Amino acid sequence: MTRRWVSAVAALVVVGILAVWIGSAYGRSKNDEGSRASDRGAVTPVTVQTEVVRLASEPSMHEVSGVVSSRWSSDLAAKVMGRVTSVTVTEGDRVRAGQPLVWLDSSDLRASVDQAQAAVRSARAGVSSAAVASRMEKAASEARISASRAMVAQAEAALKSAKARRDLVIKGPRKQERAQAALAVAQAKAAMELALADYERARSLVAEGAVSQQQLDAARTRADVARAQYEQAVESKSIADEGSRVEDIRSAEEGVTQAQAALDMARQSLRQSEAAALMVNVRESEVRAASAQVKQSEAAARGARIIHGMSIVRAPFDGVVARRMVDPGHMASPGMPLLTVDGGGLRFEAAVPETLVAATRPGTTGTVILDALPEASLSARVVEVMPQGDTATHTFLVRLAIPDDTGAKSGMFGRARFVSGSDTGISVPMSSTIERDGLHYVYVVNDAGKARLRLVTLGRTLGTRVRVLSGLSSGERVVVEGVSRLADGMRVRF
Repeated sequence: MTRRWVSAVAALVVVGILAVWIGSAYGRSKNDEGSRASDRGAVTPVTVQTEVVRLASEPSMHEVSGVVSSRWSSDLAAKVMGRVTSVTVTEGDRVRAGQPLVWLDSSDLRASVDQAQAAVRSARAGVSSAAVASRMEKAASEARISASRAMVAQAEAALKSAKARRDLVIKGPRKQERAQAALAVAQAKAAMELALADYERARSLVAEGAVSQQQLDAARTRADVARAQYEQAVESKSIADEGSRVEDIRSAEEGVTQAQAALDMARQSLRQSEAAALMVNVRESEVRAASAQVKQSEAAARGARIIHGMSIVRAPFDGVVARRMVDPGHMASPGMPLLTVDGGGLRFEAAVPETLVAATRPGTTGTVILDALPEASLSARVVEVMPQGDTATHTFLVRLAIPDDTGAKSGMFGRARFVSGSDTGISVPMSSTIERDGLHYVYVVNDAGKARLRLVTLGRTLGTRVRVLSGLSSGERVVVEGVSRLADGMRVRF
């Protein structure tokens, strides 16, 4: 046991002596290397740019991931069934609102439009005919009523005259009327005698040539007229002397009866004419019905034209064709997608934690970096925040508007950065950091003017600067330009 213990102690002593010798040799080597570096730095200082780091208040950034999408995305489908005859766009083509994109065979729809327009023309012709008939009926009705009223007035006057004559016949001639009749006889007799004397005188003078035959004929006519007037006066005097006979009274009453019947007939004719005037209303109703038929036909024609217009699928807004699902010859049916059009600008959609909703109100600006465009930092503005959040993840969907001319496309993945507050810390330019084996270093200039390599922990980037979480203190000077020419311990000039 003693021998083994002695042997072990001796072995440990030998190992210790070797370790001390190797460490001394390695230390001398490192000291020599450091001395040489120090000597080089002491002889030729390197000119660099430096910066004294300070604690500063800087914005606190929060980053969320999301994807780019279009504001509007519409699947265009046909509203009518038909065979596709033409498709004028393909994926990637830009289109304008209202631009025709797909045509369907519309021969049967065109025939329906022609038929509806023919029905409109027929209905309008019916209105014209009904209007003419109404005007003619109105004019004829007014003429009939006017004539019937005139007949009534005439019949009423005739009845009054018949009644007056009847009353006169019933009463008989008065004393004054008989005296007037006798006087009329005497006057007629004197006129007749004078006319006969003139005639005899003219006849005697004709033979002598003093009076022409024409004058003789005129004298004879006057004599004949005077004789007839005398005879009528004698008859009237006889009637006046004799008084009204039963036959005269009966005749006068019959005249009244006939006049009353004529008046009744005239009034009946007036009522019939006024009743016939109702046909004017019927004609006007026919005009209104024909006008309604015109409106109905015009509505049917508009509907036929609208349906015919559905045979052309148009772009609903300015945008880009994202997908094309049909080619000429395909059969389209209502609801069947034909094209997909995206438009309305690009949006970056991201799910934001509920703690950051207040920092992402509409109008808030942020920065979007896309994996497909790592060199581009896109300025974005919050345009929409969903009012309802996800109860499982406690996030809210936020949409940011991004420029269209940056090369971004719908479906790209990226990250959006928002300012969520501010904090105090140290930051250095990105140019001052060195990465080796996954670790980060900076050169710190000490009081002796030497650059010493120091391990640091970095945080998020702030534009061209990066946050230093540990390894630096406020007031220290770091090299920000020329770090590639330095080695640990070299002297620098700034």
